[in-house]
Amino acid sequence: MKQPATPNAAEETKAEQNQTGAKQKPKKIPTATELISHYQKRGLEPAEASVKVIEDLQNALVRVVSSSKNNASSKDKLLTDARKIDAVNGRLAVVDAKLETKPGYVETFVLGLASGAALNGVNAVWPHVTRGIGQVWSAVKSGTDPSSAS
Repeated sequence: MKQPATPNAAEETKAEQNQTGAKQKPKKIPTATELISHYQKRGLEPAEASVKVIEDLQNALVRVVSSSKNNASSKDKLLTDARKIDAVNGRLAVVDAKLETKPGYVETFVLGLASGAALNGVNAVWPHVTRGIGQVWSAVKSGTDPSSAS
């Protein structure tokens, strides 16, 4: 029976991997849609979930900027900050664009009322239009009928 590895052994293997230069896969960053659906699963409304995602992104931006102040020289720091800010800004723009393009409940309800009213209007006018077209057709037909021109 195998003995479980000791915590020190796990630390030693991690240290060996870092020394040998073995690259680990970077953690996959969730998309804005995934973040919103995550908060919706926790019981938040879509608007509240979107606001929560924006708050999380802003907090992440602050953490990234503040953590990079201690790590890099001034030139490297500026480049890293610019890249990180650009990445966060791009994701925030995607979330903002998705929020702006979706109609809310009120807009959807008003569109439904307007389309229902338009459909009722067409239904009310349609018999009169077809009757008028039928009368024009009958008049043209009787006017061009060779048997009626004696």
